[in-house]
Amino acid sequence: MHKTDVNETGHQHRTPRLKKGVSMKSLIKKTFATITALSVVTMAIALSGCGSSGSSAPAAGAVSGTAAVGAPLVGQVSLKDSSATPLVKTTSTNSDGSFSIDVTGLQAPFILEATGNAAGTNYKLHSFAEGTGTANINPLSDAIVASAAGDEDASQSYDHSDSEKLHKIGSNLQNTVNALLAKLQPLLQRYNAQNTNPITGKYIANHLDLDEMFDFVKITVSNGMLSIINNKTGATIFTGSLTDIANGVFTNGNMPPAATAPAAPTGLTATGGAGQVSLSWSAVTGATSYNVYYSATTGVTTANGTKIAAATNSYVQTGLTAATTYYYIVTAVNSAGESTASAQASATTSSSSPTPVPTAPAAPTAVTATGGANQVSLSWPAVTGATSYNVYYSTTSGVTTANGTKVSATTNSYVQTGLAAGTAYYYIVTAVNSAGESTASAQATATTSASAPAFDALSFYNTVCLGCHGTLGVRTAAQITSAIASISSMSQFRSTGSNPLTAAQITAIAAVSH
Repeated sequence: MHKTDVNETGHQHRTPRLKKGVSMKSLIKKTFATITALSVVTMAIALSGCGSSGSSAPAAGAVSGTAAVGAPLVGQVSLKDSSATPLVKTTSTNSDGSFSIDVTGLQAPFILEATGNAAGTNYKLHSFAEGTGTANINPLSDAIVASAAGDEDASQSYDHSDSEKLHKIGSNLQNTVNALLAKLQPLLQRYNAQNTNPITGKYIANHLDLDEMFDFVKITVSNGMLSIINNKTGATIFTGSLTDIANGVFTNGNMPPAATAPAAPTGLTATGGAGQVSLSWSAVTGATSYNVYYSATTGVTTANGTKIAAATNSYVQTGLTAATTYYYIVTAVNSAGESTASAQASATTSSSSPTPVPTAPAAPTAVTATGGANQVSLSWPAVTGATSYNVYYSTTSGVTTANGTKVSATTNSYVQTGLAAGTAYYYIVTAVNSAGESTASAQATATTSASAPAFDALSFYNTVCLGCHGTLGVRTAAQITSAIASISSMSQFRSTGSNPLTAAQITAIAAVSH
């Protein structure tokens, strides 16, 4: 057989048979010189590539953030790296829009795409990460990515990303952020977000600061133009080219009015229970959260009461002393401040605690799916109180517990094998205990690897073996196996070689060797 080598570019070269009159020593010397020359060329190419692409060492850690638009984005986040053939990882967002993707072994920088629904509207938004750390996803991060890339919209930047484009975005990112913050200062100041980097700054879906601004304005990017519209009036606050944000047109008079502190809550009621008191009150227009103040003495105020911050318009206080009366007031809060207090309400806890009734666990969060060869690997954080999990899957997006195929009694990870190659699979997960089954997680998806081409024994024989053995060189599988093990020129076909042959492939070669 001829020896077949695979060089650094993936091309195969056949080493010819030793010609009559040519010594093995001279052939080895000539081959060594050729390999040395190729190594020098390869090293030069590699060094040149490093210099031009600005590549860096693989990352170790995670890229995390919040995907929201004034409300959390319910869906998934995909991250694409800077490898020559970009690698992609996908995860589901949590209920508050937060996400985290492990980027260990991937090549920085990264571009991110979030797809999902918020308040009944579908979104596709983008962001960028120089490496591990924070990369929030929101309407402004989407505009920043497109502007830094020089694209008409950030979907182009994501869909056609490569190492060169991602390093271009990284080079332009800070100047783009600075230009955007400078141009939008009057609007950002209205929501206490004038110093917030939309990508790396503190960003939570809590209707405060930058997130509150997204409640009142609509931000769109289309055909290379950035527009910011007053949600209530429809008036244009800003419009300008992504490539020249600094010279866009900003109209102060079209901004939403400055926020005012909300009115005091009304209708506060308190109901005592076993070691707890349940509170409820009417929602207040313009409030983003509420503060509860309580005391075991009547006459509670914001000055003498114990404060519980960031409540919704109902609250259950647990861990209280039995047969004790507690007194409460509530205030409403937004970015402009805190309201005056509600009227006082009180309730007395029960004298004893009944046996707690078991409840079904919460829905799993942060489900990740990773495709492989005819399989998909799933994992998610363990859910408190869950004794097992159910996985539901489908080859169609929108899988539910009703239409998905169910796999029962898994732990908080699962590997599904025997799948079709090159196929997208969609998954949801529920948590289970004696009280029942939780609601479903957000959907996660992964695509299995494409199937490897079938081994063509006849083509292999004609290409590699025919020159030495001809059509009369019949060999059994045992003879071929012995030759591979003992002849150095055939070492590449060993299990430890660069082009290993399986027992089935050797048997197939023997069958066509005549």
